[in-house]
Amino acid sequence: MARDNSQQLIIFLVLGIISTLAFLVQTSNAGGIAIYWGQASNEETLMATCKSGRYKYVMISFLNKFGNGQNPQLNLASHCNPVGGGCRVASKGIKACQKKGIKVFLSIGGGIGKYTLTSKADAKKVADYLWHNFLGGKSSSRPLGDAVLDGIDFDIELGNPNYYDDLARFLKGRSTSKRPVLLSAAPQCIYPDRFVGEALKAVSFDYVWVQFYNNGPCQYDSKTDSVKKLLKSWEEWNKNLTKAKKIFMGLPAARKAAGKVGGYIPASELKSRVLPKIKKSKKYGGVMLWNKFWDVQNKYSNAIVGTLIQFTHAGGIAIYWGQNVNEGTLAQTCATGRYSYVIIAFLNKFGNGQTPQINLSGHCNPTRCAIASQGIRSCQSKGIKVMLSLGGGLGTYSLSSPADAKNVADYLWNNFLGGTSTSRPLGDAVLDGIDFDIELGSTKYWEDLATNLKGYSKVGRPVYLSAAPQCPYPDHFLGNALNTGLFDYVWIQFYNNPSCQYSSSGNVNTLLSSWNGWSNSIKGGKIFLGLPASPAAASTGTGYIPPNVVTSQILPVIKNSANYGGVMLWSKYYDDKNGYSSIAATDNSVQVQ
Repeated sequence: MARDNSQQLIIFLVLGIISTLAFLVQTSNAGGIAIYWGQASNEETLMATCKSGRYKYVMISFLNKFGNGQNPQLNLASHCNPVGGGCRVASKGIKACQKKGIKVFLSIGGGIGKYTLTSKADAKKVADYLWHNFLGGKSSSRPLGDAVLDGIDFDIELGNPNYYDDLARFLKGRSTSKRPVLLSAAPQCIYPDRFVGEALKAVSFDYVWVQFYNNGPCQYDSKTDSVKKLLKSWEEWNKNLTKAKKIFMGLPAARKAAGKVGGYIPASELKSRVLPKIKKSKKYGGVMLWNKFWDVQNKYSNAIVGTLIQFTHAGGIAIYWGQNVNEGTLAQTCATGRYSYVIIAFLNKFGNGQTPQINLSGHCNPTRCAIASQGIRSCQSKGIKVMLSLGGGLGTYSLSSPADAKNVADYLWNNFLGGTSTSRPLGDAVLDGIDFDIELGSTKYWEDLATNLKGYSKVGRPVYLSAAPQCPYPDHFLGNALNTGLFDYVWIQFYNNPSCQYSSSGNVNTLLSSWNGWSNSIKGGKIFLGLPASPAAASTGTGYIPPNVVTSQILPVIKNSANYGGVMLWSKYYDDKNGYSSIAATDNSVQVQ
């Protein structure tokens, strides 16, 4: 019996871990579909739209009369009569969508309407109206009832192009850590957009669905079957839209959904020639379709949804390696197939005139670990990004001035990145970037180090930056550095910090509140849930989260964040012991089942 019980326990633990990591992949920040709803009576109800399971974002269209002292007016075609509260029935549908994790927006503007902003004060009045009538405010005349929408979509195609940046600022200013006001926009693909170009430059929009149709210079060319102009425009938007969190390819869901200029892409062409290219963009979010009516007619989303999931930026796992000789080699770590990012830990002596020194805890001689070069290349050949981590909980490191930060940056460039040196500690392999795990010493000049390192980026060979701040916001050491917006990946340590971690009593609210604060405040890049891979990996076990809790209570919430990236685990040694990420190696078989 004892033997049977132990076997049952092992099976239970393995199944729990499998469930956790499968859920991580399943609920990753997938390339989703955004759909416009509201302009045709034959497009199904809002509730039925969300019940289909094909959409992650629904834009209710349109509020097409506002500004310049006008009484704002909603137009939902023949779905309902907005006069006298006739559209308040939509509240039930909105809540049903949100319950499924679908973001619901009100779209303002459209191709037909009477809207404009005449001044900054006018923008403020419109923002106040939107807040009280559709968002978190209060009004006796809420056109869509008491449901609180997730945000406002800017589909501005008429009128005065001024003051939409002010409107966006006023709306974003209503955000709180618990209830952010999300902003989206649907600019034309000709860059910059005439109407919302300034707003996109000035304010961080969460989602931008660029309309790659009805615009000959930047859309798919059906006459020559060419995607060249479209892909060139996509790259231009991704390069220049620095403040946006996610960018979507906006397309007509049927040939008739586009105007005379066209832009419709057959689903087979989209899947074979476009999605494989654009999904590589760091800000890729998915596809926007105009509109629900045409999607019902042509079944476009049915044809592409599988490919979107296949090409998703899956919620990846980042792992720290290097602090225990019993954790396997670097090549073995990457051969498991479980990790998307490996952080070599640590360079824990540098700055203030010191000779930098790496500490890999017995893996190799700290003065010459060139043998690691083969492992680094092996990881990179599998598409895994390999970073060198600076700092750690033990060491003698500090920066004494901007000049000192520049000296350290130069050392890192020449010894670990794309520069040249006769003393490269890890050999001639070129790492993908530098990780900041700063927990000791001075709090100053880390932003200077980040700026200098990012300055070494080149076309085709960027220098990636990551950071591992503690979860109390802002981080004591890296707060200023993170405010630069230069970091590509931020793995927040939600452990060893009782004020913002999972409670052993089972309370996840503190952690989720902290996550929301980081998600709404961090500039640029993706954020990761940093966890100990076993109870022993954290001080006295504080912050360790059982797999079933991660699966049922945490991932379903945080994966909805626009900048969600995945999970970071400390460390490879403890992951081997506890098997927290072991499912990644067999994920395909689990999905088939």
